[in-house]
Amino acid sequence: GGSGGSGGSGGGRRYVTAGRDGLVKVWYPNLTIHRTIDVGQNRGRWLTACCWMSRSRFLAVASTNFRIYFYESSFSSTPVAYIEHKDGTPSCLGYREGAEQEGKREILMVGDHKGCVTVYFLDDNWWSVGTAEGKPDTKADTETGPITFDKEKRRRPIRHQYHDGWVTKVGFVDDLQAMVTSGLDGEINLCNVHFNKRKEGQPAIKLHKKYGVHAWCWCKSYKFFASGGLDRQIIIWNPYTQMAMNYLQGHNAPIIDIQVNEAQHQLISMSVDKVVKVWDIQHYRCIQTFTDKTEYKPEDRLTCMMFDKELPGLVMCSNTLNVLPMSVKVETNRTHSAAIIGALYNDVFFQIVSGDSQGTIRVWDVRSGHMEFEFRKAHGEQKMTCMSFDEQKRRLYTGAEDGEVRLWNFSSGQHLRTYTMKQPSEITGLLWAQTALTSPEGPNTFVTGLAWDRRIYVWPGSAKSTSGTAIEPKYILEDSRGTGHTDDITCICNIPTVGGMLATGGDDGCIVLWKIQDTTASPIVCKLSHTGGSLPKAEHRSVGYAVVGGAAADPLAKGMPLTARRPGTKPPRAPPTAPRCVSSGEDQGAASEAVASAGAPPVSGAVVAAGGGAA
Repeated sequence: GGSGGSGGSGGGRRYVTAGRDGLVKVWYPNLTIHRTIDVGQNRGRWLTACCWMSRSRFLAVASTNFRIYFYESSFSSTPVAYIEHKDGTPSCLGYREGAEQEGKREILMVGDHKGCVTVYFLDDNWWSVGTAEGKPDTKADTETGPITFDKEKRRRPIRHQYHDGWVTKVGFVDDLQAMVTSGLDGEINLCNVHFNKRKEGQPAIKLHKKYGVHAWCWCKSYKFFASGGLDRQIIIWNPYTQMAMNYLQGHNAPIIDIQVNEAQHQLISMSVDKVVKVWDIQHYRCIQTFTDKTEYKPEDRLTCMMFDKELPGLVMCSNTLNVLPMSVKVETNRTHSAAIIGALYNDVFFQIVSGDSQGTIRVWDVRSGHMEFEFRKAHGEQKMTCMSFDEQKRRLYTGAEDGEVRLWNFSSGQHLRTYTMKQPSEITGLLWAQTALTSPEGPNTFVTGLAWDRRIYVWPGSAKSTSGTAIEPKYILEDSRGTGHTDDITCICNIPTVGGMLATGGDDGCIVLWKIQDTTASPIVCKLSHTGGSLPKAEHRSVGYAVVGGAAADPLAKGMPLTARRPGTKPPRAPPTAPRCVSSGEDQGAASEAVASAGAPPVSGAVVAAGGGAA
């Protein structure tokens, strides 16, 4: 059988079911029967589906006698009208309420056992079959006459075959403006309901391969479909790319129905062995499993279910109804409602500052674990991409996708300064830097931002902006000679022992050293790349600098030669006993030994690359 929507006189909520016994039953929310309609009239007619038509407030019921019956919201025993559907046995119904610009038109979609879907266009007063004012003649036969479709009064229905077998479900998704069909051939189709054909450039979706699809649902919040069937798994897929996003596995029997609980971010699935699973759609994992232990007669099985968001509760159907309350809230350990783009530890205040892509910044006390302060929309509607402290760790820099950098007092949420660029490019890395040159006021400090355009933007750190004025970059470091990175630059770090020295890593597997300067010469100092054959090339995702054995042994600070070569020069020949790798650590007080690679004296400082790359 099938379960319908809620309706009824006086605005009361009702559950409506249709079954193999040819009866439509209307239930109160407390699961007592309000009314029973004998659609089959004791002639052995099965009812295969029903749906509630919200605009006209009619109940549509599909029968195996090739008819679609329509009943008023009062649920009287006599149908208002019916449609002769002689081309195939109706197996499922779908409904779409017409948009405002379409007038009062309603669309009824009927899937049948031949794999076809028929679309009926129902205009204003469509239920009128020739009686006065469109009202049924109650003195006539127990069944009102059929609805006729002709060119003068009503648009002819459109029939199209989509599947090689039964159509298991048909419906309309408003967000996509698409009719969606599924069948026992394992295919799912996204169709234009007005022309009843597949959307242009969108072939049949065959993620379930040859296994039949019994159910699907659309998740409005996350913009994906969930479908399941004979292959015993739920496939989460993107309607725009038609590619699978995830697979939810755990059922031991074919899945017959899937529902979505948008408020609690859950999917609910039911299989033929009466097992119901609740899935967390944020983390794609099963959070609850239960089995219906009720013994139903004459068949001990569940047929369908419906999620009632007003209870909220899950209504499960067999030869009777069961309601499972869904009032239990699933606890979550999430600290942000969006993707976290950074978390920084502040050893001055013993705090952790975290930020997400929506611009929410939260300050946490590491000793108690409690959140002390938060502020939101750090960059308005722009996506926040990275964060960094200043040297004293008393201020916070944040970068955004529009190329804007902002300075904050993260203890109060006060916006202090704004740094911009003329041609916006997404900021992917931020840090504080200092040059060796000093001015009468003290050392020159800078805010450096790494952008997707492979440039490093350098803003003066000591500059103060007047009200409403943004600070422009003082230097823009770029590879004008083509001797640096050959792919996207993904990470950046500061070398504190050498003023104005920066290191970047990229998708090309190389590390490049840069010098903050205002001369016309190339800002690239040298390029570190692996030239041997023992280590594979890999992408760098982070880069850092460490000194082992104390700052006095730092080769960069003392002007020692590097293991890398300058762009355009040949690598030196290595002596037979020279090792091929560099090790480093963070214990600056230990007298650790580090050996440089070919052609250089032993050093105790090295650039450390993380993420699989070789330096």
